[in-house]
Amino acid sequence: MVDRHLYDADVIIVGAGISGLATALLLHEQDVSVRVLEANDRPGGRVHSVFSEKDQSYLADLGPTWVWPKYQPIIAHWLDKLGLERFPQYEQGNAILDYGPGTSPDTRYLPGQDGSVRINGGPQAIINRLVAALPQNTVRLNALVTSIATTPDDVTLEIDDEHQTTLWSQSAVVTVPPRIAAQNIQWQPDLPVSLKDALDQTPTWMAPHAKVVALYDKPFWRERGLSGRIASNAGPIGEAHDHCGPDGSPAAIFGFIGLSHTDRTRLGETLEKQIYNQLQRCFGGNSPQPNAIYIEDWGMSPTVTSPRDLSEPMSHPNVRPGVLRDSHADGRLFFAGAETAQQSPGLIEGAFNAAERAAKDIITSRADFLDRIA
Repeated sequence: MVDRHLYDADVIIVGAGISGLATALLLHEQDVSVRVLEANDRPGGRVHSVFSEKDQSYLADLGPTWVWPKYQPIIAHWLDKLGLERFPQYEQGNAILDYGPGTSPDTRYLPGQDGSVRINGGPQAIINRLVAALPQNTVRLNALVTSIATTPDDVTLEIDDEHQTTLWSQSAVVTVPPRIAAQNIQWQPDLPVSLKDALDQTPTWMAPHAKVVALYDKPFWRERGLSGRIASNAGPIGEAHDHCGPDGSPAAIFGFIGLSHTDRTRLGETLEKQIYNQLQRCFGGNSPQPNAIYIEDWGMSPTVTSPRDLSEPMSHPNVRPGVLRDSHADGRLFFAGAETAQQSPGLIEGAFNAAERAAKDIITSRADFLDRIA
């Protein structure tokens, strides 16, 4: 029988986003040793937050923002499991309709999304709770996986770090966006054509997006009977919402930048100035100025966005081919990114759905493996 201590871990997970960390926790709870490798210098993947420079407290989100526990039972379960509180998205008052420079905005009521809520502490709180629930040093940062080699009995992963580390495990779970997995990892042997095609044809949710957060001293728009929502056909912000904490602090507006990646790149540093001007136009020239504006262009992230993501029209995720949810390499290899989910693919719930499926399949596969080598 193979000694499990010869492995660096029973299972190595590539990617420390929600799906990777949730998979790790579910396996850890079943006494399976895990390591999580993250290419970036922080865990979270597409969960990315703004923190106070003064005390490192959470301020705002630059990645996913909303969840819908009313309609997403998996989310409801995990928020309860992790002990996370939620509060409704602020929708009271009129929205602002922006028609561009030289015009006056209109205000009117626009209905919000039924059941839309935010997590106290943002989705970053999910990441923090998942990491805290794992054994110390489970997550390794700045660990870019460049090669995955599978045999009938094990998996070898090569890491591009200062030591050019090699790790060995019984199984591997890849949770990075499918196109990134297909394009940035060298596979030995080559992946089956059907799997490689499915990975390459699966768009990465949020990849073409850029998000912006403007921080203020207080939510003055609420005092004016405004919801904080902005709808614009002029931009650069195409859609914005109130992004304050549950008690109105920190005060913030968050929005989606309605420009292509090419246009955002062309504007460069002037993009922030245009955003500032738009906010002043929408709220009025005598409105308080934002204390800070933060922009996250996900199209610039090499661990999220592939060239193909930027060349195609953006569309909402849909359920992808079943080959992405199958085990591969004799049960040694699994894919569990949010885009592989059968429920809410690409979204936070999709990440948890993929994690639950992968963990269940790994437990079954691992039992079969141990029986075979006993």
